[in-house]
Amino acid sequence: MSVRSTVVRPSTPSLLALLLCPTLVQAAGFQLAEQSATGMGRAFAGEAAIADNASVLSRNAAAMTRFEQMAFSGGVVYVRPDVNIEGETRVPTAHGPVTLDASAHDIADAAWVPNLSLIIPLNEEWRLGLSANAYFGLGVEMPTPYNAGHFGNVSDIRTVDLGLALAYRLNQHWSLGAGLNAIQGEGEVGGTFPANEMIAKHLKGDGWALGWNLGALYEYSPQTRVGLSYRHDVTLTLEGDAMGIDEQGRPFEDKGKLDLALPASAELALFHQLTPALAVHSSINWTNWSRFTQLEAELDHHGTMHIKDEQWQDSWRYALGLTYQLTPDWQLRSGLAYDKSPVPAERRTISIPDSDRVWYSLGTGYRFSPALSLDLGLTFIDGKQAAVSESMELKPGIAATTSTFEGSSEGDAWLAGLQLNYLF
Repeated sequence: MSVRSTVVRPSTPSLLALLLCPTLVQAAGFQLAEQSATGMGRAFAGEAAIADNASVLSRNAAAMTRFEQMAFSGGVVYVRPDVNIEGETRVPTAHGPVTLDASAHDIADAAWVPNLSLIIPLNEEWRLGLSANAYFGLGVEMPTPYNAGHFGNVSDIRTVDLGLALAYRLNQHWSLGAGLNAIQGEGEVGGTFPANEMIAKHLKGDGWALGWNLGALYEYSPQTRVGLSYRHDVTLTLEGDAMGIDEQGRPFEDKGKLDLALPASAELALFHQLTPALAVHSSINWTNWSRFTQLEAELDHHGTMHIKDEQWQDSWRYALGLTYQLTPDWQLRSGLAYDKSPVPAERRTISIPDSDRVWYSLGTGYRFSPALSLDLGLTFIDGKQAAVSESMELKPGIAATTSTFEGSSEGDAWLAGLQLNYLF
């Protein structure tokens, strides 16, 4: 027996999830970088040290001490991805294995990713920060029907991060910061049997998690500063509905939970004012993706539902940018970044089609008054083509039911951002 698949979505999303709902990863793995249109215009080079508006709160709480007035930043980044899968799947049948086309084009939708930050000076030494951002997200959905849906037909992860932070200025050189994060997440993962689109395994749910972050800012001189920040890992437990096929081939519905390992991350950033008009800045980012080992759900009545092994590796990102003050009111920005994928070649999958990528960014800012400014950013992300090879036993433990996928994935994206900044 089997059950006919329909498009199953998470239960009615919360207001927060509607506010921040990224649908495609733009940093390595399923990490998001789009917390600032200002930073996007320089490929997020030097973000933990620059502190030119309140959006620095998303990268380094310690940098809040550079603000003597209440500061607000709010913006949105539009993401237009182009993600494609090319390849074939080999599927066992009663008459022997058959080879089917498994190409899929434009499998990720466009999205709007908002961000909000507010910095409040409490006295000469202390600053309070409030923020709403998204640090993780993924949205991949295969067409219907899809011959390789048993390797994954939907991977949809949406998170919202609500932050509260404090910063303290120790002296003219050193500042320290710390923050707490409440993370709300919704997710849907699943796969279908080949050719007939019958659900093999599927889970959708939501949940909350708490995290924390630390930061430090060293101001060597008015022209040079270094920022260091760390965001601790969390485990986001998604609880909700599950569907699948039991060992006797019967469809079932159940309740369950899936522990989603969100990695720790760190940034080392440098800012240096070369001349009164020109500044150079850079960042090195590390993400602890090696804790993302598998997707596995624990069901209330049907034991463990193993969805997919991952076994990722830690990843690194390198960015270099320039800022040029063209006139007292106009500022120009540019940046270049290399984002290393955490997915080993032998672990690459079509459900999370990740690869190395290069960022090419341009941006500009205009100051309407000493208090009000507007920033624009534009980025092209060149995702490198990568080979994908997968295999699985449709009936675990029976080698004759092995199915394979051989092909490649490639994903580019355009990002356009707008951000308003105001000093009260």
